[in-house]
Amino acid sequence: MPIPSNGFKGLQHIAIKVSNIDISLDFYINVLGFTVSERHDPGEHPIFKSGLCFLRCGPLHHDLNLVFFPETEKEELAKIPKTDQGSTVDLGVHHFAFQVESLQEFHEWEEWITENNIEIVRGPVVHSPTHPEGDGTWGENRAMYFCDPDGHRIEIFCDMAELDEKTNTINASWNSARLKREGF
Repeated sequence: MPIPSNGFKGLQHIAIKVSNIDISLDFYINVLGFTVSERHDPGEHPIFKSGLCFLRCGPLHHDLNLVFFPETEKEELAKIPKTDQGSTVDLGVHHFAFQVESLQEFHEWEEWITENNIEIVRGPVVHSPTHPEGDGTWGENRAMYFCDPDGHRIEIFCDMAELDEKTNTINASWNSARLKREGF
């Protein structure tokens, strides 16, 4: 059987494991502005022993799931480092990203993250080998990276390159409009 002709619509949500649901909820609600859709405590469902909290940043039921564990696991969880997982050599998630609509919104988020005493572990940068402010990497987007209380690396970005589907190259009119918008 061949691969289905209609590809994926996009990546819809991510589920991450957290060591303390209350600290994580404070971060994702009060710093990043998510809303809780539903929360289910560990053992509430007979086949799902962990707790699960569904969060949203738009109209869909969830964009982010926080998986959390019973209090009996507290000691084991305390042993796990809570440092930037993006720089850790393991097979975990490197980062996940949230898109904002404009460069102005990007700068507002940068200011908000800084005001909340959250360290920006990388950036702000322009991922680009050709942009006058580019860092030589790919995607053509502006980005900044910081971590949640458990060390999950989060990216906020804007201006991801639009590609010409026929040539698989950056859409020239998109790139020209972006550079003009940025004063180049």
